Amino acid sequence: MKGVLSTAVLLLAISPFALAQSDLERAKEVFKGLRDELTIVNKISDILFLLDTSGSLSSSDFDTEKEFVINFLSTITVSFEEARVAVIPFGSTASLYIDGVSNPSLDKDKCDLVQKLKKMPIYINGFYTSTKSAFQLAYDVCLGKYSGQKRGPLNEVRTVVILVTDGWWNWPFHDPNPTPIAQRLLAANVEVFAIGVGSINLPALQKLVKDREKQAFHLRNFADLNNLSLYVRGDPKQNWHPVDSHKCNNNCQQLEKCICDLQNYDYKCFCLEC
Repeated sequence: MKGVLSTAVLLLAISPFALAQSDLERAKEVFKGLRDELTIVNKISDILFLLDTSGSLSSSDFDTEKEFVINFLSTITVSFEEARVAVIPFGSTASLYIDGVSNPSLDKDKCDLVQKLKKMPIYINGFYTSTKSAFQLAYDVCLGKYSGQKRGPLNEVRTVVILVTDGWWNWPFHDPNPTPIAQRLLAANVEVFAIGVGSINLPALQKLVKDREKQAFHLRNFADLNNLSLYVRGDPKQNWHPVDSHKCNNNCQQLEKCICDLQNYDYKCFCLEC
């Protein structure tokens, strides 16, 4: 009887379910803490999201990835002066879909970002998984050919790369490994966080980050990613911020200002003194 009980306890201790649950709880703590730091302490920051858009994703999975970005940024001020954001979708190739880091401007606020992100189509860059292309583009934005307007130095302007992927990298066939590029980013003081969802290779993801326990996570499925997304979503201290009047087509009346509504992520005229 004792032998049976011992075996049952051992199986419970090593079950993948228990490990996955632990990763979710760790991810909640880490990403909420990171969000708070970028909201309060490191307001001047550059954040790059690398989003898997390969053929293994369903449309609902893809929507969950986009909601994670929106929720993570909920309390962070996205603007020319504070947090600048880039979104790099990757499939067989990668592209700089939102380029607030390499090509910043006063127009690139949170409403602009969310409106563009929600329109980003699934499978935008093909069906394979070229994580290497995503990291190469992130490198080019931070240190390479697109880094001309990137704020620096990197040891003063906090720069964060967040990878969300649901599979193993498999393209290009001859050499799909992004690790050498990720290591060059780490060596330059760029922080890398990796979220793997579902059937992923966690040891491979861990090689992309500096701290394996605090920066690489294996979530069981997209329900877990949604759980994480809802957990890190915070309430902004105010539900709007002022923007240039042309965002409202210069239609605001004398006492009105054009604002970005942080509840609906659209532009509207608002009377601040009424």
